[in-house]
Amino acid sequence: MGFARAPRRKRHPRHRRRNQQSRKRPGQIDDKRSQMHQSRTQWYYTRRIFASVLCILALSACGNTPPDITGPAPGEPGAEAIPGGPGQIAYLKQNLQTGSFHLHIVDPDGKNPINLNPIDDLAEYTGQSWSSDGKQLAFASNRSGNANFNIFVMNTDGSNIRSVVEDSGGDFASSWSPDGQKILFQAWRSDETTWDIYVVNINGSDERVLINTDMEEQLPVWSPDGTKFAYQAGHRGRGTDIYIANADGTGAMRLTDGNGTLHAAPAWSPDGTQIAFESNRHQPPSTDTRTPLAQYEIYVMNRDGSNMRRLTSSQPLEALRKPTWSPDGKQIAFEFHTYATDLLPGFSTIKVMNIDGSNTYSIPGLPPGAIFPRWSPVP
Repeated sequence: MGFARAPRRKRHPRHRRRNQQSRKRPGQIDDKRSQMHQSRTQWYYTRRIFASVLCILALSACGNTPPDITGPAPGEPGAEAIPGGPGQIAYLKQNLQTGSFHLHIVDPDGKNPINLNPIDDLAEYTGQSWSSDGKQLAFASNRSGNANFNIFVMNTDGSNIRSVVEDSGGDFASSWSPDGQKILFQAWRSDETTWDIYVVNINGSDERVLINTDMEEQLPVWSPDGTKFAYQAGHRGRGTDIYIANADGTGAMRLTDGNGTLHAAPAWSPDGTQIAFESNRHQPPSTDTRTPLAQYEIYVMNRDGSNMRRLTSSQPLEALRKPTWSPDGKQIAFEFHTYATDLLPGFSTIKVMNIDGSNTYSIPGLPPGAIFPRWSPVP
């Protein structure tokens, strides 16, 4: 999700690793608006869900099918349970009036829904994360009035919006540090050709690059104790894997071996001992994350990559993505998609299940098209 693949570009030589220090950014490049318009669509692949026909792309032969994963039998996503759980869930939903994606909050049982953005707001909102006290949200938006997405924060009632990062290029996928002092995010600067991982103080000072390689590094998320972060990374068109690194960007370690498949959208358990993620590793390898043949399921593993197990077992033309843990560690919310065909329209919503994959339910009352759930860290 992670993001879908970035727009194709010429192969760029391996980047030189930079010193981890603040840098002043160059100005906007003329063609960057076009690049960012394309990259913005990576967050919103579900627009394809509402198309009348989904174009199914051919799979590439990237090697053998990944080995079976040991662990408990997958749960039954179709078996509906009684809604409920602690805290709140922030999610995205396309505004049918403007076509923009807006931020919403709802209780896990579907009660107390809130739209955080004005109904006539033309700006896009995405990549939200909660502050550790549950009182604020960080997010990415192009609300500044240009094609660039930057990082902002606001109160959970939609008030007091303020900028944290304003830069050329694009900034996405924020993650608020447990101590409330920093925001981790992915960025594509005007002088870059891949996504990299950055950190910045909550007041916008001391912005630094933490991970900068020739791979696409995306969707960073802090560990609950703030000593590490997880992220997805991979070479374009060759799959992605889950990595963890120290808080300063050192000691990066790969936890999965994708063999051409995709492991993406890592999410830490509240106690920091496990990581949930989405993967199509049970399918033949695919280089296109948006094809129905790349069917996604939710997996969990220990923080060192051991004891990997598949939690879900969806049906053909379904995909389960973007897991997020409840604050008590007993449930996982995720995106549920059915892809469009010639005969049936597509659909997306948010579902919740127990951490063993059982007792799955759809959050009641959500409008069609809800995506990217993020559970609050406190009840």
